[in-house]
Amino acid sequence: MIKKAEWIGRCAWIALIEEVNTSPKPGLVDLYSNGAHTDMDAETFRRSADALRPFFVKMAEEGLTFDGTAEELFMGLRIVGMDAERAMYAATGGVNTHKGIIFTFGIFCAAAGRCLRENHRITATNLLGIEQAMTVRILTAELEKLKGITGVTELSTHGERNLRRYGTAGCRGEAIEGYPGVFGIALPVLREGIRRRREWNSIKLQALLTLMANTEDSNILSRQNPAVLRDVQQEMQEFLRYGGAYRKDAIKLLEEMDGDYTRRNISAGGCADLLATAIFILELERGAGVDVMLVKG
Repeated sequence: MIKKAEWIGRCAWIALIEEVNTSPKPGLVDLYSNGAHTDMDAETFRRSADALRPFFVKMAEEGLTFDGTAEELFMGLRIVGMDAERAMYAATGGVNTHKGIIFTFGIFCAAAGRCLRENHRITATNLLGIEQAMTVRILTAELEKLKGITGVTELSTHGERNLRRYGTAGCRGEAIEGYPGVFGIALPVLREGIRRRREWNSIKLQALLTLMANTEDSNILSRQNPAVLRDVQQEMQEFLRYGGAYRKDAIKLLEEMDGDYTRRNISAGGCADLLATAIFILELERGAGVDVMLVKG
C-alpha cells in the first residue's frame, strides 16, 4: 500500500531519473557526457532528484487536501517551491539542476492530487484542465507586469531576461498555453513509440529531438540567440527527416552532435524539462488504474 501523495511524488522522481538517463542528448547532461555544462553531471541530477522528491510529495498533498480555489492552490505551491529550490541547491553545492522543473512539476503534482480528490482518477485531459484553472489568469497578469519592466538585471531569471530581449514567454507561456510542447509534441511521440514497441531510450530521444525541432528553447536563447535557436531547429528537423533516434546509426550521430553542441555551448534545457514533464504524465497515466493499491491521504 502506498499513499496517493507518495505515489505522485515517486512518479515525479522517476521522470527526473528517466530524463537524465536518456542518452546521448546533444549538449545536455546524460550518461555519456556533461554536454555543454561544466558544473554538473548525471550524479548531480540524481542528488537533486532525491532532494526534491519529498517536496513533490508535499505538493501532491496540497492538491489532495486543499479546499480553496485552483488559483489559491497555485499561489500556495510557490512557498513549497522556494523550499524545494533551497533543498536542490544544498544537494548540488549551489548548482541549478532543476529550478524550472520545480515550477512545472509543482503544478502537475498538485493537479494530480486534485484529480484524485475530485475525479478519483488521473487523465491527461483532467490534469490539463486543472493546470489551466490554476495558472492562466495569474501568470498572464505576471507576464503583462514583466513586459512593463525595462532593463535586464542580474536578479532576473533566464526566462525574464529572454522576455525582455526577445519577447518569449518561457515557462509561464508554456503554462498559459496549456503546455503544448508536452501535450502536443512529447506525449504523442512517447505514446506512438510505445505503441510501435520501440526501444525505450530511443523513444525518449525521439521525443526530445522533436521538441528541439519545434519549440523555442529558453535555455538555448539565454546561452545564445534566436539565430542559433533557428539553426538547432533546422538541424533537428533534418535529422528527424531521416528517422531521428530510430535510424540505425542514431547513437553514433547523436554522440557526434553532442560534441558539436558542447563546443558551441548549446544546451536545450527547456526541451529536457518538457521531456521530463511528458514522462511524468505518462507515469501518472500508467498508474491511474491502480487506485485499489492506494490508501487515502
